[in-house]
Amino acid sequence: MSLFGNLFKKDKENENQAVNANTSDKILVPITGIVSSVKECQDPVFAGEMVGKGSLILPSEGKVYSPVDGEISMVADSKHALGITSNTGLEILIHIGLDTVELNGEPYTSHVSQGQKIKAGDLLMEFDIEKIKASGKAVESPVIITNADDKEINLLANGQTNHGQALMEVIG
Repeated sequence: MSLFGNLFKKDKENENQAVNANTSDKILVPITGIVSSVKECQDPVFAGEMVGKGSLILPSEGKVYSPVDGEISMVADSKHALGITSNTGLEILIHIGLDTVELNGEPYTSHVSQGQKIKAGDLLMEFDIEKIKASGKAVESPVIITNADDKEINLLANGQTNHGQALMEVIG
């Protein structure tokens, strides 16, 4: 009897490990605009997924909302980028525009600070799309999972989207 008990116990442990190995997290669209794969980014570092896997948003509204429940892990001094650690441990980089570090924070207004707890849908930052364009910078905004090397990323959105819709699923 204990032999069968141990066999069933092992099966249950293996089943639980398989379930845990295939957990998934949904990331919401943080910026209203046109979504595509980050591989389409004009910046070769993002397009080559050297920073991580993810998506690209061409903003139509100058607001960034939290894509997950978690904590702000970084706000760039120039306010052009935010780092978020989700409650499940995903590290998300939202980079607003390309080469926008050179704008020294001018077109950005941050509503959060490092260490702040956030909920999905919270307004994190505002930015002036026209000022970024007028400075000669691209407004393409990568949304990257920086610790997804061993994970599968499925893009759930494509084309015109609104913040709060499902953007991607991270499996692994």
